Amino acid sequence: MFEFFKRLVSSPKQRGNDVVFLVNLPDIPNPPAPATDLAAVAAPLDTHPSNTKRRRKAEPLVPVVAHASHRERLLAMKLCHLNLCPERRCEQLAAVGIQTAGDLVFSNPHQIASTFRNTERAERAICRYRAAIKLALTIDSMMPRDALLLVAIHRRSVASVARDSAAQLHRDLERFSLSSRGRKLVGNRSIPSLRRVKTWVAACREMVPSVSLMPHAA
Repeated sequence: MFEFFKRLVSSPKQRGNDVVFLVNLPDIPNPPAPATDLAAVAAPLDTHPSNTKRRRKAEPLVPVVAHASHRERLLAMKLCHLNLCPERRCEQLAAVGIQTAGDLVFSNPHQIASTFRNTERAERAICRYRAAIKLALTIDSMMPRDALLLVAIHRRSVASVARDSAAQLHRDLERFSLSSRGRKLVGNRSIPSLRRVKTWVAACREMVPSVSLMPHAA
């Protein structure tokens, strides 16, 4: 067969004993375009004047992570994770719908305490928890369990913390931890270090700058 087609194509003159067959071959379709051409056709045209000669490279996408603020994080935390009150107290509060620190801060202490057997005692405890949470919300490096120690030594506000020196405040915490109530409140953990107390005092004095000029705050 190959010799037949070779002779048919290459022979310029027909011989007497040659037989010629006319074959209708189907049309060959156009070959598919390369992948690069298809991508170029599918891509939208960039008509910006600065990109007519050379197309800019696509910039990599950088994931954006939203970090919750200290206040938002504390308000969303559950009371059982804050180590603010005993486990049984957390269960009692959860039974009346108080599960997070935000629930306790924006609640009515008297209304919650009315559901407990000893109403007056429960209300005093709830007020201490709320004061500790509110104080911790204003200072980024403070947790409610640390603020509860400050509330116990009568430092319930930013101004009251800013009035004392860090050394005096730390000494008061040490003295309180030696008392029976302090040992029960501190438990197995230690009191905040002097370095942390200095951070708290500095943050409070930035929020209340006038008290840092008072003689007893040096």
